[in-house]
Amino acid sequence: MTTSVRRAAGAALGAFFCAVTAGAAALAQTGGEPGGPRDDSALAASSYLAGVAAAREGRWPEAYAAYLEAWRLKQHFQIAANLARAELKVGKHRDAAEHIAFFLREAEGVSEPDRALGRQMLDEARAHVATLRLVVSRAGATVLVDGVPVGTSPLGREVYVEPGERRIEARLQGETPAQASAALAPGASQDVELRFVERAAAVAIQPVAPQRRPPVAPRRPPAAADQGASGPSVALIAAGGAATGLVAGTAVVLRVLADRSARSGSNAAVPGADSCYSSEPAALHYTECLAVDEHRTEAAGLRNVSTGVFIAAGALGAATVGYALYGSLRAGGGPAVTAVPVALAPGAGVSLRARW
Repeated sequence: MTTSVRRAAGAALGAFFCAVTAGAAALAQTGGEPGGPRDDSALAASSYLAGVAAAREGRWPEAYAAYLEAWRLKQHFQIAANLARAELKVGKHRDAAEHIAFFLREAEGVSEPDRALGRQMLDEARAHVATLRLVVSRAGATVLVDGVPVGTSPLGREVYVEPGERRIEARLQGETPAQASAALAPGASQDVELRFVERAAAVAIQPVAPQRRPPVAPRRPPAAADQGASGPSVALIAAGGAATGLVAGTAVVLRVLADRSARSGSNAAVPGADSCYSSEPAALHYTECLAVDEHRTEAAGLRNVSTGVFIAAGALGAATVGYALYGSLRAGGGPAVTAVPVALAPGAGVSLRARW
């Protein structure tokens, strides 16, 4: 911002900010009786008026301290704009960028010329700091820069930081923190993605444990034809086969759902989706990129779960086959069950052929 533009902006903003001085003074008179409940709005108005008086006389460090106290008591867009102006004067550019951005987001009933002056102030502050656009793979995570919380995902706004090496982190209860780092120059702007490690499929769906055959007491006569010493239990083999088929079918359904989510987040379904992950400027808006990322994250999770379920189906099928073979060999006369591997899309399975 040139000197002439800065002076014009300061004069115009000063006129706009002072227009509410009467309202602030009225608010300061509502402090209540001595000893009554503390009125933060009245205290904020008093500090705000002290800042206005100091700013008019060019005492910017005093104006900054007064506006900062008013902001601590009441986060109002009017106070944010004045505080940002004072921060620019005393060289606190990162704080100025945060507060003028708050003004531009939250201001109500402000004319377009005043908004334009606010944008000029933001441009002046951004020339001295770095800008981060953060995308987190999970919602509700606490986002920190150099250990200081800056919000909860999804942020929906830019984060302004001091130039240099910055450490960015997202924390979610029960998860390993997602971390990244960035080396930033003054005026630089960078997109940073924080992705949590997906949990193992075994955590989401517990594999079905193989059924254990109860020990047979020695010299105990058979209780029924199904449980005789002549061969394995037909009921157990049938139940194991049915359970194997059910678990394998579940895995196939999960894989189909994963493929559908992957297509929903593909470049074919959402033109420009791949640009959200490239080093070039994204072709889509931030919210659209966030939706694409959610589809792809969901697809990856479903694939992992599907793989785990396929493994569980294989374990259950192997246990069933082993039980049948072991029982038939104990009874003599050769195996009662023959296992034949078969190919199934998108995985593999086992075909069981039995004789009773």
